[in-house]
Amino acid sequence: MADNTASRLWLMRLTFLALALTTVFFRLLPLETGPVRWPAPDVLLALCLAWSLRRPDYVPAVFVAAAILLTDFFFQRPPGLMAAIVVLACEAMRKRGPGLRDAGFLAEMILVALTILAVALAYRVALTLFMLPRPLLGLSLLQVLFTVAIYPVVALASEWLLGVRARSNAELAAGRMT
Repeated sequence: MADNTASRLWLMRLTFLALALTTVFFRLLPLETGPVRWPAPDVLLALCLAWSLRRPDYVPAVFVAAAILLTDFFFQRPPGLMAAIVVLACEAMRKRGPGLRDAGFLAEMILVALTILAVALAYRVALTLFMLPRPLLGLSLLQVLFTVAIYPVVALASEWLLGVRARSNAELAAGRMT
């Protein structure tokens, strides 16, 4: 039984990394050759937050940092800045996950929306403090809006297709006893 649980844990961790790499791959595809009119939602951020909130054991901080650091390199952002901010956001979600279990999806959506906005603002403030070029404010806010809009799709697809559900009270109690 324990071997089955450990293999499931590592299978889901590798699934997270595969999804992260797939997200980066599709974002790097040159589908639009003209100027960007609408920013793409940050699906990887939504994925990290959804999995950190529902099953934090599937996404260790090292995996989140590695996935976001890879995107920092590929998208020519300051290396490690977004990774550090997202790891902090995921850790905050990890701590709030058990309290949201009974609150419902609307409370989860509000918390995620505020967290995505906080990530965007922290990134923008850090870029300003280090005197680095920032994207236009309107594009940043649209990306936040689109990322919040894509979160329910990511969360429901994670739950229905991959079985990433929040742990029940019985599972939590059994985990504390062992």
